[in-house]
Amino acid sequence: MTAPGVLRNRVSRFGRKDVLPAVGLFVAGAALYAVGWYPFFRDVHALAPWDVPVGWRLIPLGGACAAVLVRRRLPMSALGAGLFFGAIDVLMGFSISMLLVLSELLYGATLYASRYASRMLVRTVIAVMVVFATALLSVVRDWQVVVLLVMLMLTIVFVPVWWAMTVRQERDVAEAERSRAEQQATIAELDRRTAVAEERARMARELHDVIAGHLSAIAIQSDAVGTMGEDRAAVDEVLRTIRKNSVDALREMRAMIELLRGQGTEEERVSRTAPARLAELDALLESARAAGLDVAVTAGAQDGPGDGPASGPGDDPLHGLPASVDLAAYRIVQEALTNAAKHAAGARTWVTVRPEGGDLYVEIVNELAGEGMPGLPGAGIGLLNMHERAVAVGGTISAEPVGDRWRVHAVLPLGGEGT
Repeated sequence: MTAPGVLRNRVSRFGRKDVLPAVGLFVAGAALYAVGWYPFFRDVHALAPWDVPVGWRLIPLGGACAAVLVRRRLPMSALGAGLFFGAIDVLMGFSISMLLVLSELLYGATLYASRYASRMLVRTVIAVMVVFATALLSVVRDWQVVVLLVMLMLTIVFVPVWWAMTVRQERDVAEAERSRAEQQATIAELDRRTAVAEERARMARELHDVIAGHLSAIAIQSDAVGTMGEDRAAVDEVLRTIRKNSVDALREMRAMIELLRGQGTEEERVSRTAPARLAELDALLESARAAGLDVAVTAGAQDGPGDGPASGPGDDPLHGLPASVDLAAYRIVQEALTNAAKHAAGARTWVTVRPEGGDLYVEIVNELAGEGMPGLPGAGIGLLNMHERAVAVGGTISAEPVGDRWRVHAVLPLGGEGT
C-alpha cells in the first residue's frame, strides 16, 4: 500500500469531529509560536527551567493534539496524555497553545467519559480551584491580582467542564426522551397486536356461534331425511327447516362480512347485525326440535328441569335485560342446544331461563346419548366460547354430567358487564 493510502486508512479510523479539532489546535498553536504570542505570563515564563528553541515546543503540542484524536473513544486516557505533555510544556514555560489543547481535552473528558468518571473529574476540578484560590490568598497580597488569576482559572479550567456538563445533561435528556418515545411506540404496538388478537378471537367466537348451530342442524336433519321413508309431509318439513337454517346462516354470515368491510349505511349495518335476544328464542327452539331434540322451555322460577308451568320466552321477566347479558344468555342456550343435537340426537332437553335476585340463571339439561348413538365430531370450541361469554359479563358457567344427564348451568349478573 502506498504512503498516501496508508495515511487515508489511518485517517478513516477517526471521524471529522476528531481530525478537525486536532489539526485546528495544532495549526493555531504553531501560529502563536511563530508570532511569539505563546507565553502565558512573560515574567513567569522567564523562570522556566528549560530554555529551548521555539521549534522544540511543537513536540509536546503535537503529542497533546494527537490525544485530541482519541478524546471521544478514550476520554480519560486522552486527558492523562494531555496532562503529561502539558507538564513538559510547563518545564519549558507554560504556553497559551498548550492551554487551548488542555481545555479541549477537559471538555472531551467531561462529555464523553462514563458518568462516574465525569462526576469525579468535576469534583477534582472544583477541588483544584479551591486549592489554587487558597494558595493565592496566602501568597499574593494584591487582591486585584488574586481576583484576576481566579477569574482566569475559572475561564480556563472550569468553563470547559461546566459547558461539557451542560451539553451532557441536554444529551441525556434527549436520549431519555428518545427512549421513552421508543417505549411508548413499543407499548402502542403491543396494544395494537392485543387489540387485533382480541378482535380476531371475538370474530371467531361470533362466526362459530352464528354458523355452527345452523350447520349442525342442517347435518343432523339431512341424516334424518333418509330414515323417513314415504312420509312425504315429514320430509317436506325437514327440507323446509334445512332451507331456513341455510338461509339464516348465509344471511348472518353476509351481515358480518358487510359489517367488517364497512358496506352499506350505518342504519343498515346496525339492523342486519343487531344481536340476538332471548325474545327470539322460539326460532332457536324450533330449529332444535327440527334437529330431533325433544325440547321443553321454562321462563321463570321452577324446581327442576321439566317441572312447573311452561311459559313463553317473551314474558315480562325476560324483558329489559342488559344487552350484553341478553346476548350471552342467547348464545349459551344456542351452543348448548347445538351440542345436545350433535352428541345426543333425539334426547329430551330442558331449557330454563329465569331472573332471580339480580342474576339471570340459564340452565340447559339434556339426556346423555345412549350406547350406539353416534354424534357429530366437535373441537370443543363451543364450551370455550360459552365460558368466555359468561366471564365477559362477570358471570360463571359450568358444563358437566349429572347422573344420566348433561347439565350446562350459567349465572349471569344483571348489574352490567364484568371487568
